[in-house]
Amino acid sequence: MRRSINLVVSVGVAVVCGLVAVAFSASSGPSDPAVGPAAVGAATSEMADGVGAVVRPALCDADRPAARDAFPFNRDAARRDSMLPFLDLLGNGETFTGGAGFFGPLDAAGLATLFDERWLDPDDRQNAAPSAWDIFQFVCDHPGTHAQGYAISLDREDYRVSLETVWAPEIDDVLRADAVEFCVDADAVETSDHLECFWD
Repeated sequence: MRRSINLVVSVGVAVVCGLVAVAFSASSGPSDPAVGPAAVGAATSEMADGVGAVVRPALCDADRPAARDAFPFNRDAARRDSMLPFLDLLGNGETFTGGAGFFGPLDAAGLATLFDERWLDPDDRQNAAPSAWDIFQFVCDHPGTHAQGYAISLDREDYRVSLETVWAPEIDDVLRADAVEFCVDADAVETSDHLECFWD
């Protein structure tokens, strides 16, 4: 019952935040974006039922990739966008039409694909967030957790994928303790009945 009430409140907040997100997405520049944890969390809750069995990709156990001065992003944005679960923040059927589009949730296997196909720079950071590779390792080490973030369209010079949220629909004491340490610099942290760490 408490979870249902929380979801109703989150959805209400999500609609307000989503309106801001659409305006922001249309006008933002290279330092993009941030919708806020409530909007992404509420939209993600609706997608959670479709999250399948946990798969640990081989990349979880690979060495950290060497840093590159200019990351060679895969420019096949159409294929990238077809595999990302973009969020319909306003509930109007529109997800990503350009600018910045928010997606979630991606498990370790989904993140591994982004790395393997060069859509995600392992060293990318959303401001004070851990690197994309560090978020990936956290997701690998905690089955049932996911990462969320945003993609920037090909028409912009800052074309990329960035991660800004670690999320799990359920949380136990071990995940809570690890998340408190991992999310120490997060702008918003929720560890009561689920996990959500958001870096603005």
